[in-house]
Amino acid sequence: MPSDLRSRTAALVVTPDFARFWLGQALANLAGKSMTLLIPLVAVVSLNAGSTEVGLLNSAQFLPLLVFTLFAGAWLSGRAHRPTLITANTVNALLLALVPLAIVFHWLSIYLLYAVVFSIGAITCFADVCALAYAPVLVVGDRLVVANSRLETTYALATVAAPGLGGILLGSLGGPTSLTLGVVAYLFAVGAFLTIRHRSVPVAPAAGSGQGPGILRLIGQGLRFSWRVPLLRRLTLQAAWFNLFEQAVLTLYLVHAVRDLDFSPGLLGLTMTVGGAGSVLGSLFATRLGRSFGAARTLITGMGLASVAPLVIPLVSGPRLVTATVCTAAFVLYGLGLTVFNIFSLTARQRTTPDTLLAPASATNRFVAFGTIGIGAALGGWAGTWLGARTALLLATVALVAGWLVFTVSLVRSGSDGEGGRHEDPEAVPDAPLPVAAVADGV
Repeated sequence: MPSDLRSRTAALVVTPDFARFWLGQALANLAGKSMTLLIPLVAVVSLNAGSTEVGLLNSAQFLPLLVFTLFAGAWLSGRAHRPTLITANTVNALLLALVPLAIVFHWLSIYLLYAVVFSIGAITCFADVCALAYAPVLVVGDRLVVANSRLETTYALATVAAPGLGGILLGSLGGPTSLTLGVVAYLFAVGAFLTIRHRSVPVAPAAGSGQGPGILRLIGQGLRFSWRVPLLRRLTLQAAWFNLFEQAVLTLYLVHAVRDLDFSPGLLGLTMTVGGAGSVLGSLFATRLGRSFGAARTLITGMGLASVAPLVIPLVSGPRLVTATVCTAAFVLYGLGLTVFNIFSLTARQRTTPDTLLAPASATNRFVAFGTIGIGAALGGWAGTWLGARTALLLATVALVAGWLVFTVSLVRSGSDGEGGRHEDPEAVPDAPLPVAAVADGV
């Protein structure tokens, strides 16, 4: 292989073990995100489920975030990452396999679907927190930004494109075959994780009795650390605010696009799917933006694009081609900005958090930031009913912009460089070195 091609390949994969981890995460995200639409569609097609059943099914997918995330972070503290990911994805494959089997043998019920999506959501809480803590084990130093950009790109693409893919598969292959492909994706993810050669020695949560602190104490430590460090607190609260109103925007856009802009379901899906290209652009330009503007300005710029771009959606009117083009462009800029923000936010949190608290602190962030998703969806639906989709959508986008302005002023006044590190912690020992993610004991 020519040297220049080798260097480009190395830059892409960062390290061989990270490439295996990245592949496993991409497959797991593809399987999980496609199920968010595929299983509700199966309920409608196979069980003639109504809006109430579908609403409960969607709620069951989000509820584990609030129930299990903090516990997952405490439980995973001090445990090896690779076995956890292998076990979690194996269990998810077995759980998902119950649905096509139930269809084939005619014992499918809405209650089985409730149980399956809730259980997969619970297991995924553990897998996601584990993955957040695993990346800085496999990649350290400056390459962590590049690694996080890879992970954020595949996650964003899975979030945008995989649900639509699930619907396409159901229409072309049928429910059992489509669901079986999800099972296969989970199993291939397990295979990718099995090939990771790196072994790490889990860092004990704390010195003392030999067993470390209990679950509740670890949860408390994660909450306290995330709150006492100003940069982490600002990033988490901004993410929670953004997710709250972002979900309201996405919920209202479905109604506004069909009723007010006269989009067909296919055109609506196209505007969002093509908009996913912004996530790819964000990953490509994130490192360059960070080098040119610094991490703090890059965080502000990324969140600004993600917050301001959707504002044009309730304001645009005119021929369908014009409105569709404007909406698509808005989603491109939104995806670009959000991916850039997420890359630098994740990197700052990983650099700032000690090994002993990485899992609990990551769980705290997910609990606060992702816990508002379900609330935002419900809030958007309620506001659309009472105010009309366009008016409610405008208010939700204005709320996004207001949150970004507050975040910008707060981050600038703090004087933080946005890079993350032990210097961000008021209780850290002066001049303490950045924490080493883990100690390798061989390959």
